[in-house]
Amino acid sequence: MDKWFGKTAVVTGASSGIGASILVALAKAGVNVIGLARRKDRIEALAEQNKSAKGKIHSFACDVSDPKSVDAAFEWIEKTFGTVNIWINNAGIWRCNKLTNDALTDSEIIDTVNTNFTGLVLCSRKAVKLMQKNGEAGYVININSIAGQMSACGVMADYGTNVYMSTKHGVTQITEILRLELASNPNNKIKVSSVSPGVVKTDIFEIAGMSKAGLELLQGLKPEEVADAVVYLLGTPESVNVTELTIRLLNSPF
Repeated sequence: MDKWFGKTAVVTGASSGIGASILVALAKAGVNVIGLARRKDRIEALAEQNKSAKGKIHSFACDVSDPKSVDAAFEWIEKTFGTVNIWINNAGIWRCNKLTNDALTDSEIIDTVNTNFTGLVLCSRKAVKLMQKNGEAGYVININSIAGQMSACGVMADYGTNVYMSTKHGVTQITEILRLELASNPNNKIKVSSVSPGVVKTDIFEIAGMSKAGLELLQGLKPEEVADAVVYLLGTPESVNVTELTIRLLNSPF
């Protein structure tokens, strides 16, 4: 991690859960990190709580599902920091309902696709362009899910995953496409990785509308454990690109 000390990182969806844990872990490692989220006040609270960290936490209000909001965030980042060295696509949502259920609205489907996939693609494109401008080493890390590796089955349908699994399969594919495009340049210094956790205990399940009984039975990784995986990736040798890192809770099927 020493090579990233004093560098600039961005984490999307940084107001809670995995994103917040990554934000804090990077700041403690001496990285100056920008948290992007709709709930900017939560990132500001994290900055206050961790003001003694070696790196500084900054915040900017951004909805990655909105291209105009993404453009505004990048304009501010380049103007304020000049560049970005690490970009972590973490923003993601899920609405717990069956695809054919009328309670799942068209807007919820569109928001899920735009947040989990389209926003990730737009952010990655812009982040790579900024990284290429500075000519330094860079890293794009996509917080994916084991849902992006699994085939749809009755159990997943019963859980009401609807388009969520499809967006994560898309993340798996776009991660490799981006890596291959960059790898075609022999002078490329930008790594690309997908981190695919199993169930992680965050507020995504409650927000998604999972039942109280389901929430009580829920077991999973801690957000901090996923953040540890990101720190591990950033600490790998310059010549090594771990393209896929899958993490599950011990003895868990998911």
